[in-house]
Amino acid sequence: MYIFTVVDDVKKVIEGLRNQYGEFTLAMLYSSGTLQAGANWNLIVSAPWTDRMGIAHATRAITNALDQGLELQDKLAISRVSVLKTKDPFVRDMTRLYDVGSPLDTPVQMPAGEITEGSAFILYSKRAA
Repeated sequence: MYIFTVVDDVKKVIEGLRNQYGEFTLAMLYSSGTLQAGANWNLIVSAPWTDRMGIAHATRAITNALDQGLELQDKLAISRVSVLKTKDPFVRDMTRLYDVGSPLDTPVQMPAGEITEGSAFILYSKRAA
């Protein structure tokens, strides 16, 4: 499995969710392993609309969008979807470190925030106004 293909396909799903529900504060793929990891990626998201929906409902909306928008091999790469509140300390740390507003062209090597190892792809990161 080629992780960059997964990232591109997840970006499309994130863009579809942005169009449907609104802006993200943070959307990123994280793995505690290396960039070559073909599985066990965690999609971490935070947005004002997920705060309003609640974690359970927002998680269902996101997982449904992933289910509809990804091929089977891409689905197998994502082991978890984590929805965090926009005021979560991790979200604040990441948006402070990577206030980019759109996908970074290159992966990020951790440490960042409280995470001390691993790799991430920042799909969206924008500080709350």
